[in-house]
This record gives sequence, C-alpha cells and structure tokens, in this order.
Amino acid sequence: MIQFVRGRRGNVLFPFLLALYMGTHVHAQTNISGKPGLIYIPSARQTDDASFQFGYHFNPIRYGFRFNRKNSEGIYFANVTLLPRLEINVNLLRINHEVKRGQKGIGDRQLDIKYVLLKETARRPAVAVIVSAPFGIDNSLSTNALVASKTLRLGNRFYADVTAGFGSPIYVQRDESEKSNYNIFESLEIIKKKDLSYRYLSGPFGGFNLRFDNKAGFMAEWDSQHFNAGLYTTLFKRWTIQAGVLNFDQITFGTSYAVNMLPLSKRLRSYQEAARTKPVKPTPISEKERLLNNFENLTIDSTSGKITYEQRLYRSPYIGMVEMERALPDSNSREFIPMFQGVPIGAYKMGKRISYRHLTNDEMPRPGFLLNKYKLDFWLQPVFAANFGYREKTLQSNTSLLLQTQFYLWKGLALNAGVLFPITNDMDNRPKIIRPAPVFLNQFLAFGKHFISASAGYFYNDQYGANVQYRHHDLTGPWSFGLEGGLTGLYYYTRSGIYYEKMNNLLLIADAAYRFSKPDLTLKLSGGRYLAGDEGVRFDLIRQFTNAEIGLYVMKTQNGTTAGFNFAVPIPPGKIAQSRKARFRTTDEFRWEYSYTRGFRIGERYRTGYQLDQKLRQYHTDYLNRQRP
Repeated sequence: MIQFVRGRRGNVLFPFLLALYMGTHVHAQTNISGKPGLIYIPSARQTDDASFQFGYHFNPIRYGFRFNRKNSEGIYFANVTLLPRLEINVNLLRINHEVKRGQKGIGDRQLDIKYVLLKETARRPAVAVIVSAPFGIDNSLSTNALVASKTLRLGNRFYADVTAGFGSPIYVQRDESEKSNYNIFESLEIIKKKDLSYRYLSGPFGGFNLRFDNKAGFMAEWDSQHFNAGLYTTLFKRWTIQAGVLNFDQITFGTSYAVNMLPLSKRLRSYQEAARTKPVKPTPISEKERLLNNFENLTIDSTSGKITYEQRLYRSPYIGMVEMERALPDSNSREFIPMFQGVPIGAYKMGKRISYRHLTNDEMPRPGFLLNKYKLDFWLQPVFAANFGYREKTLQSNTSLLLQTQFYLWKGLALNAGVLFPITNDMDNRPKIIRPAPVFLNQFLAFGKHFISASAGYFYNDQYGANVQYRHHDLTGPWSFGLEGGLTGLYYYTRSGIYYEKMNNLLLIADAAYRFSKPDLTLKLSGGRYLAGDEGVRFDLIRQFTNAEIGLYVMKTQNGTTAGFNFAVPIPPGKIAQSRKARFRTTDEFRWEYSYTRGFRIGERYRTGYQLDQKLRQYHTDYLNRQRP
C-alpha cells in the first residue's frame, strides 16, 4: 500500500487506472475543461455510472484564460462519475511559454462538481447544475452554470444533441498566497468576470452536436463570448480526437480517453458463466493446477464442504473467490473461507447471491507455525510524495521503489520487511541511500464482528513505535465503528546510521461509518488527535468500484482546514513469476491521497501497512454481490 506522507500533492491516477480492465462503451467527447460538452461549453448529459475520462486540450494564445493574448495554455483534466448523477472534474491549466520564469508555478488547479437535477426523458431535457469549488486561489476556468441538453433523433444512426444554459457572471475565489494556504474557507472574495481579460461562460450560451452514432460529429456553439465550430471522432469506442476553430480565428484541439470502472474482466466473466452452467463443466487439470497455485494455506474439508485459503495476489477478494469456484466447481454447497495473515474473515457461500456468516470457535483453526504453509512472497511497491504549487520550485518529489516481503510466523502474526531503493528526493536534505524499508510486526485478530490490528516497529511516514486499531464491523450491515491509538517518534536513515527522536507523538482517532449498498458508498466521520498534535474532525465520502476506490474528504483541525481526494487501484502486471514455493509480483494496490494545502501539518497520520477499515470493506457482502452476475 502507498502511504500518506507529509506534503502530499499531485495526481498520479492516470497510469494506474489505465492498467485496470474496464469494459463497456463510454462516450468520451469533452469540452475545454474536460467535462462532457462541445468545444467550450458543457452539457447536461448524464454520463454512465463509474465512467472515468482523462485527457488534454490546447487553448490558443488569443483566447487564453490566464494571460489573454500573451500565452497559450495546456489544460489537463480527469472526470469521474462518482455517483449516477454526480460528476467530479479536476483540471490543471498550464501556461505555455511563461512570460517570466517562476510566474506560473504548477498551474491553476480547479475542482468542479456537476449534478444532474433532471434526467432526460422523451419529452424533457436533462438539466444539470455545475459549481466550481470556491477554495481555489486561481480559478481561470470557473464554471458556475445551469445547463439543459436534449437529444433528437434525425434519422437512421444520426442524432442532434442540443444544449443551452446560463453561466454566472460572478464567482468566488480566495485572495490568498500559496505559501499561507492553510484554510480553504478563508479570504473568500467575489470576482466579477467582466473585470477579467477573458469572461469564460458569463451569460447565455448554447450549441449543438450533429453526430453519427457515437463515432463522429460536427459541433457549433455560442460560448457567451464567441462563435466556435469543430469536429471530433471516436476511435476504438474510447479514444476521442477533436479540433475546433474559435471565433473563425484560431485553432484549438484536444484528446480524451474514457473507460468504465465497474465491469469485470472477460476472463472472470467466463469463469462466472461456467459456474452457472448445469451440469457443472469440469475444469481442465492444467487450468485447475494453475489456479490453485495462486492460493496459500489451502485446506479442503470434503466432509463439511468448507474450503479455507489465503490469496495475496489480488486487491479484491472476490477475484480469489471466483478463481476458487472455477478451480473446484463440483459442489454448489461449499463455503469459501478467505483468510488474512492466517486468520479467517468468515464463511461465504457462492450461490446466486453471496451469503456470509461468522465462524464459531470450533471452526476456527488452531494456532500454529505458519511459515511452511506460505510461499516466499516478494513484491515491488512504489512510494511517492510530492509538493506541487510553489512558484520557485513547481515540483518537489520523493519517489522510491520498495522490494517487500512478509513472513507469516503465527496465526495472525506477520513480520513485514524489505529494501528501499530511492529514485528522487528534493523535498528535504536526507541522503538518497539504499536502506531498509519499514520493518514491523503486525498481529491481526478476528472475533466475529470484532477485528484488531496491532503493530510495532518502524512504520511508513518516518514514524517508529506502536499502533493499535480496533473495528466493530458487521460485514453484512451498514454500520461500522473504529478506534485507533498509537505512540510514535520520528526516525530516518542517515549515512552513518539511524536518527531517532523521542516517542512523544500520540495519535488517538475514533470514527463511525455508514455504508449504502447501492452504489457501494461509505460516509465516514472521524476525529481526534493527529500526528502533529492538532485536534480536529474529518468527513470522507468513499465509493468502491470493481477494481478501484475513490474518495473525497474535507478536514478541519487546529492547524487549518483542507480538502482533497484519495484513491486505490491495482498495479499491473500483478503476478510476474511464481512457483510452488516462491512468487514475485507487484503490490496488490497503489493507495494515494491528495491534499489541496501542504506544509501546515493538517491532520497528518502514518501507515502501518494497511488501514483496518480499508481492508475490511473489501470483504463486505454488498461489495462482493455487486460484482456477482
């Protein structure tokens, strides 16, 4: 897992989401800021649930938003449909050929929220509201608008998408410096767009898209300032290339790629189809052996019909269940008992719906030495931290690659160790030397609805000490509650040894979470004392997709107020090489968090390999059944 580190910034979401298998068609044509739309104007079109789009647009010099008629601009964006009617758009406007060195910094970062108020029907257009987050310091593409869109069928495979809306002539931003950016709700001021060099979406706007299916189209629009026209084509159902002429004057162009984060891979869907076949088709011996080689500590009790196993290859436990079902398809009455560090999570029955029950004390495996029941498991794990935003140094990064391993010593007890290979470090003066990765012991325990994770050693984020997490979690119910406490001190490696400080950092956090089964949405409220000694509260909104997890959060402590997002995705290719006794792979997930502010130590914490609530929500029956056909 990737750790939360001080001064975390930036966006490395794109390369890792590309690695996921994501099926189904998603219409990928976007406007200048990355939202579904025409050239400059957005539309009210409702995107598919869990669609994810990213790309780039070029804005010519005469129509520059930041320095009009002085610099052209490049706009990078990502757009995700977090909920069926809710889109989150993040864009970064970069100035090309800056006038003065150090003028542009990393660029203008902006977060927009779009909510579809009314879905389109045969007689009614779709209606949506778009709001730009008010905590930006420079929001050159501020979009506060009400927009309506309607699709008209013109003939066989030809359609017209008509859009009209009104953009607010004012918006809210912060009169603040990036060096004192510790409270995102401070120094707010109202800006009139008429005072800007370019008034983006200020007043009425409208346009149309004449398209042939979702393959190509001609666009024309009035963007509240100018008349624009353009063309686009979509290749391979996901990749869109577009170009336009602004006010019959200069050319803009862009590209975007769209995927969906809900479908399973074709391989897993074929396994599920085979499991539903009556009579059950036998699995070829060679495939059965290959699949079973992915599992460890495997026990098949033919009398009770229980199969106990552990898998460390996949982020989602559902993939392990499907592979086990494929490898051993000859009985529908079997219960699968996945384990974590040799501790059973519970018993799952793979029927039309996946059911779950707690194990009794008699069904729990007896404590014993585990080392000979597991492979020698080695994996590659990236660590990335960055500061983006300072004009003097637009990117300060700390990137390393860890070669990690685990030794399962006793039931629930694992020793985590490895080697860290530094790649970049211009965030501090610590030497770039090959050194031990975090080394710590972790004890995992499960008692029905009660789960405990206790760790001691050298953790991530330069903290050493002890940490205990407790969680009450019904894996079939909506509520869960957690407590976490730790006492740690700062450590880091120098060329002559390890530097220590006293263990005087007390961490005490409590939380309550509620889960909505449709669509795998968790609301979490937490609070307490954080690593820097600041006390405060945090609210998280977390959406689980098939192979990924995306969350938004807002936080307030004594050190300031901030907001951001986080995500977790698998890292390809997964298994690299494997035998009966050893395996080499990439880590099961890359987890990372972005905070809008940096350098003020707002709600900092450290990681001990995994967070208990993040691990357990992967085993919830609602999440597993959402992937069941």
